[in-house]
Amino acid sequence: MKLKQVLALTLCIFMLFFILAGCGGSDEEIPDEPDGEIPGDPVTDPHIHDDDCYHSVDFDAAIAFFPPETIMLYADTLTITWAELYVFLFGMVSNLVHAYGPSLDWTEMFDPNTTLADAVLEYATEEALSFLSISYGISSIGLTLSDEDYEEFNEFLFSLIEEYGSKEALEETLRLTGGFYNLEVFENLFKLEFSLGILIGELYGEDAASFPDEKVAEYAEQNGYMMAKHILRQKTDDDTAFNEIEDIFKQLEAYIDSEDLFDVFTELMFEHSEDPGGLMSYPEGYLFQHKDMVEPFSDACTALEIGQLSEIVETDYGYHIILRLPINYDSTPIAFSYEGIYRTLRQHVAFVGFDALQQEWRDSLNIIFSPVYLSIDLAEIFKLH
Repeated sequence: MKLKQVLALTLCIFMLFFILAGCGGSDEEIPDEPDGEIPGDPVTDPHIHDDDCYHSVDFDAAIAFFPPETIMLYADTLTITWAELYVFLFGMVSNLVHAYGPSLDWTEMFDPNTTLADAVLEYATEEALSFLSISYGISSIGLTLSDEDYEEFNEFLFSLIEEYGSKEALEETLRLTGGFYNLEVFENLFKLEFSLGILIGELYGEDAASFPDEKVAEYAEQNGYMMAKHILRQKTDDDTAFNEIEDIFKQLEAYIDSEDLFDVFTELMFEHSEDPGGLMSYPEGYLFQHKDMVEPFSDACTALEIGQLSEIVETDYGYHIILRLPINYDSTPIAFSYEGIYRTLRQHVAFVGFDALQQEWRDSLNIIFSPVYLSIDLAEIFKLH
C-alpha cells in the first residue's frame, strides 16, 4: 500500500475501539467501524503482529522526548501539548510500521518537496488542529455537558477500568496501544470527542435526522446522484433471457400511466430479477452516481424522469428494465457500501456541512507554533531498531 494511503487511513478523529483493540487489549470482538476500515487489512487491523506490535520503534523513548506538558502550538487560550500531539504521531508511525515493518526511511521523499518525516508530522498536526478547532467551536457555540452527560461519560470510563482490571492496567494499555502519556490525556481527548458527538446531535439530530431535505437535495443534484430499481435477466447462450425480459416489459407496459406501476414493478422485480445481491442489500433501489454503474445503465437512468420506466437496456450483465425513483435521502449510496461505510446520504451531507463549519472555526484561530514544535525531528524521536 502506498505511503499516502497509509497516512490517509489514520487522518481521522480519534477512534476509541481501534486504540483499545491493539496489542495487549481486550480479546472481545471489535465492531466494524463505519468509516471504511476493512477487517484483516494489515494497515488498519490492530490484531496483525499481536506478538510484538511495535517491536521496531522505541516508543518509550519517543513519548519521553519532551516533557508531556510542553506546548507545541496554541491559539489564544487553547493549546496542544506534546502529550496530545504525540497521540496523533503515534497513530501515524505505528500504522506505517504495521505496513512496512522496521525499514522506514525518514528521509524518503513522500512527494517531490516533502520527506516522509515532514509528511507524518504534517498529517499528525492536521489531526491535532482538528481537535483544537472543534474545542474552539464547542466553546463558541456555548455547548456544556449536562449532569446526565457527565454521568454517561464517567460510567464509560469506569466500565473501561473494570474491563482492564484496574486504572493502572487501562493506563498501561492506552500508553502502549494508543500513545497516551497517561489516563488524563486520554480523558481530555476523549471528552472532546464525546462532546463533539453531543454537538453534532444538537446541530443535526440523532443520525442527522433533522438535517434539512433541501440541503441534501441540493447536494444530490450537484453531485449527480440518482436512484433506481431494476429487473435483470442474465444473458444465456440462447435467446431465453431476452425473451423473458420482453415478457416482463410487456406486463409493465400495461401500467405505464398507472399509479400501480411502482408496486407492480417491485413485485415483478422480486419474482424475476436475477440480481440477488441487489435484492438483498438494496430492496428499496440503488442510490448511485453515474460512475458507480456500468455506462449503459447509468446513461439510461440519466435519460429517465422520476417515475419513468426505461426500455430494455443491455449491459455486460444482461438485460435490464429500469424504474427511476425519487432519491431517498436516508438510503446509503452504493459506493459507500462497497467501501464498508454505512452512512446515509443525509448523514454524509451533514458531515460535509460540519466539515465546512469546522473549517470556519479553524480559520477563526490565530495558530502559533512554538519553537519546540519547529525543532521536532521524527528521525530522532522515533528511532527504529
